[in-house]
Amino acid sequence: MLRQIRTKLKLKRRIQIQLAKRDPWVFLTNFCYTIDSHDRDNPKKLFPNRPYLRELTELWNHHPLIVIAKSRQMLATWLFVCLYLWEAIMFNGRLIFLQSKREEDAIGSHTAATGLLGRTRFVLEHLPDELRPPFKATANKIEFPLQNSTIWAVPQGPDVIRQHTASGILSDEMAFQYLAEESYTAAIPTIENGGRFTAISTANPGFFQKLYLDNL
Repeated sequence: MLRQIRTKLKLKRRIQIQLAKRDPWVFLTNFCYTIDSHDRDNPKKLFPNRPYLRELTELWNHHPLIVIAKSRQMLATWLFVCLYLWEAIMFNGRLIFLQSKREEDAIGSHTAATGLLGRTRFVLEHLPDELRPPFKATANKIEFPLQNSTIWAVPQGPDVIRQHTASGILSDEMAFQYLAEESYTAAIPTIENGGRFTAISTANPGFFQKLYLDNL
């Protein structure tokens, strides 16, 4: 009986692993861990299965440009960090930019799971062996040699984005980037050539608001 239970559990896990390679929502809700800084006893948590997060995942998966006005505790930043990680490790030749106002906000610290790249590395390091490919992490990049993919943390501005053909760009707290419009203009070729641009931010008047309201 115990052997049958173990066999069923192993089979279930193999199925989940295979589904996670094709479905980002399965990847998120079964294998991605985040840090809840408000929970002193159990800060490490599996990504929650919430309807609005699933809907955002579907939007991201089917639309090259999405603009999200977020509030705190929505887990929006964690969501899109995980989604772009999924893209980088499940597909070959991906170049993903994680952009924030300041370089330190984009890079953060993987030990404290802060910043965009720090959160990405935390999620990556807690994936099971079957989903975590070999990787090389530097101060501002995570590279996946087998996939020939890179996740690159950059500060605001168009310079780096303009010089490369990106597969995806996550712009976090875009409403507070005074170079947001220039960055978006540099990202347009990414969108037009099959890539993704995801802008998320708490409220602040300016270019992000115009983009959110489709009032450019």
